[in-house]
This record gives sequence, C-alpha cells and structure tokens, in this order.
Amino acid sequence: MQYEYRIADKSDAGELSKLLRGAMLTYCVNSGISSYMLEAMTESIGAIEDRVTHNTCMCFFDGSKAVATITLSLTSTPQKYSFSNKTHSFLSRFDKVGYISRFAVKEDLRQAGLGIMLMDKAIELAKEKGCQALLLHSCASNKPMVEFYSNRGFKLIDVEDSRGYDRGLFSYRLADDDQKI
Repeated sequence: MQYEYRIADKSDAGELSKLLRGAMLTYCVNSGISSYMLEAMTESIGAIEDRVTHNTCMCFFDGSKAVATITLSLTSTPQKYSFSNKTHSFLSRFDKVGYISRFAVKEDLRQAGLGIMLMDKAIELAKEKGCQALLLHSCASNKPMVEFYSNRGFKLIDVEDSRGYDRGLFSYRLADDDQKI
C-alpha cells in the first residue's frame, strides 16, 4: 500500500491526536507506566495545531488518516533540555540542536518501515538546518523504543525521573567531528 508523505498543517490536528493517543497507549504498556504520566495523552487540538504551525511535523497519510508522524523542533538553546551536570556538560558542546517529539506509527503498520523513513527525514532536515545533534526523550524501560533508537544511532545520555518514570535523554550526533559522547 502507498502512503502519502507530507508536512502536517493545522487541519490535520484531529487526525494526529487520534494517532498519537493510540500509539501512546502501546508506549505506556511497553514502558510499564500509566497514561496519565504522558502529556501527549492530554494534548489539546489547539496545542497540536500550535505544534504543527511552529515546528516541522512530518507525516504519512492513508487518505485523510494519519498513520505515522514525527515532529522536529529546532533550538539554539540546547541547555533547556539539561537536568543534571552530566547533561549540562554534554549539551554545552552544541549551539543548535533538533528535538524529536510526538513520534508515532499506527499499531498495525509498525514494522512496515514508516518509522524508519520518518526518522531518516528528521535526521536529514536537522542536518540541512545546521543542527549539530538531535535529541529526544523516551522511557528508558521501553525496550522496543530504546532498541529502535539505538539501531538508528542514538545514544542514551542520561536518565531523570521528574515525571514519575525513568525518562532517558537520547542524542544523535549530526556533526562529523568527535562522534564520541
């Protein structure tokens, strides 16, 4: 089956909300956490409209139905993601980073390669925009997601528990210099 790739706009917010809520339920099960711990589960349509307006929300659609999505935000203040001396030291190396959020693939389409294609598009766009690294958060106990990110070249930088679970900060180096963490 062919899926249409495009950048989401405000009119897609309702479909994105359905996709994200469904995907986050599986994320919660795989992470061993309650759904109330994830802000994606309570994100309003207005908040989604704002996110897709101010960031790059890449999606695959089956007709009008969103089946896979990833959002790339750019920032020149990477320290806003710092939560320890370890992350502060790591993030101090960068002037501009991309941040991945709201990554989801419809459950019956996982393993079809859509997530890999979206991640590749996010990496390429971040490079084009001059980012030195990509960051994302994911539950450190979610083995399928940690494995997915690790297989794409992301490294776990640090873990914090301010949201009631072990939330890992992962990084993918985009710059060619010193690929070591």
